[in-house]
Amino acid sequence: MLVEVQCDKFMKNGQIREPIRFHAGLNAVLGDDNGSNSIGKSTFLMILDFVFGGSDYVKKCTDVQENVKGHTINFTFEFAGKKYHFSRNTIDYNKIIRCDSDYQPLEDEPTLSIQQYGNFLCDQYGLSAEGITWRGAIARFIRVYKRDTLDEERPLRSSKDETAADTVKNYMRLFDRYSAVEEQIKQAASAEDEKEAFRKTTQQYNHVRAAKNDKERTANEARITELERQERELAESSSQGLLDLDSMTARRLSELTEQLINYRRQKARVQTQLNAVRRDMTEQKKGFKRTFSDLERFFPSEEFRTLEDIERFHQKLARILAEEFAETEKDLATTFVLLNNEIVRIKDQITEIKNIPNVSQAILKEFARITTELNNLREANQNYDELERLKKVAADYAETRDAVIHDQLIAIETAVNQAMREISLAILKDATHLPPVLRLEKLNKYNFKTPNDGGTGAQYRGLITFDLANMVVAPVPFVVHDSVLLKNIERPVFSAIMQVYAEQKNKGKQVFMAYDTLDSYGDETRKLLEANAVLELSPGGNELFGWAWNKEKNDEAREQE
Repeated sequence: MLVEVQCDKFMKNGQIREPIRFHAGLNAVLGDDNGSNSIGKSTFLMILDFVFGGSDYVKKCTDVQENVKGHTINFTFEFAGKKYHFSRNTIDYNKIIRCDSDYQPLEDEPTLSIQQYGNFLCDQYGLSAEGITWRGAIARFIRVYKRDTLDEERPLRSSKDETAADTVKNYMRLFDRYSAVEEQIKQAASAEDEKEAFRKTTQQYNHVRAAKNDKERTANEARITELERQERELAESSSQGLLDLDSMTARRLSELTEQLINYRRQKARVQTQLNAVRRDMTEQKKGFKRTFSDLERFFPSEEFRTLEDIERFHQKLARILAEEFAETEKDLATTFVLLNNEIVRIKDQITEIKNIPNVSQAILKEFARITTELNNLREANQNYDELERLKKVAADYAETRDAVIHDQLIAIETAVNQAMREISLAILKDATHLPPVLRLEKLNKYNFKTPNDGGTGAQYRGLITFDLANMVVAPVPFVVHDSVLLKNIERPVFSAIMQVYAEQKNKGKQVFMAYDTLDSYGDETRKLLEANAVLELSPGGNELFGWAWNKEKNDEAREQE
């Protein structure tokens, strides 16, 4: 756990402050009984976030960076009786320096990146779940003014940049419940990819696509039965020497002629539609503004602004219609070309049949036609069956994935809600008072609320209860709570929360909190906070950095500069 923070810029009445030391349980940063502002309470908690690998102290506490300038924060952790010393500078803040006990850099030790430092802390704090990251695990529990973690309806969010999906996934990793889900997600995605790849292959790239639906498949089967009958009859007629070229030719020509008539009718309908669309497209190009001058001659005193507005509306509408017309025209033109190509193909077949010189060639041609169509229909149905099989496999894996996700989310939700119920009872002393409720609905959606109580104090109490519950049911090693969470909570409840904070000592966990104006609380609460105070701040030289830059400097200070 964190046992020390030190900085040469931390001042008290003109002198460098002693290192600030921490212990298990409650660690309080206290202001004075006047509730003085701008003395460094929240800033110090932001420095703790900096110590724990965050960057908000540098990026969001710009007033500190402008007035204190670059400075180095030194800090020490202790794990299993061994101390680890580090330093981090506010200028080159993406590096963590390993140090000796005097915070001098260790020459034989390489600097750590933020990720390497996070991995070290994960190892030491026992956060070993697959895929877990240090900041992904703990950042949401550092609730300090200016951080993005004070939203009482979004307690899982670590930052505004974090998506809802990443938020829930990182939270699941904290409970070591995402790895099982991830495997199912990958399996379902793989099945879906295989299905889509086959669908694109058969419907976009193959000469023979799959049947579109079950109705088309049934129609294909009927056509296959008919073609197989024709194939048998042709074979029998040929082998018995009964084949009549003229009758066979006539039958085939009749079939082709019927197809030709059908395609020509379709082509004529498409041609009519295409002409209509092109005519409408031409009409759309006409405007109205050219008639305004004529109107002005007859009505010189009238205002035509309304007509101009109507025309502008018509122009916008015309642009939209033009786009729709263009798309329709393109589709119809494509259909027209395809129909025309089919007509040409059928006419070529008719010409070939009429030019067949003998019976043997006629038989071969007819067999080839039947065989080709049979093979195409059979392949279309086989592709349909395979695509349906892949759809079922993908659906089964998706159903399993969703069931696993649901089970894992419910397990977390149940554990957290039960812990929040117990903690609410401990701090409210009222079993009828509704505790906060967490609902993990999907991998990218969750809901958190304190039912039937929209007051500021109740909402922030819900956040505190949530964090304390997570310390019970998950490996959350510490929480950081700024005074903004605590100020609106009623006094008896505040005192009970302080007791729960202090009890974290028994679990080897830490609570870092900031507060002031203790004069309104009872002796027991005051004594508890004062006994666990690690830093006490006040105006007049006892600010965190020894001075307040939100006040104008006096003449003496200006002369010293």
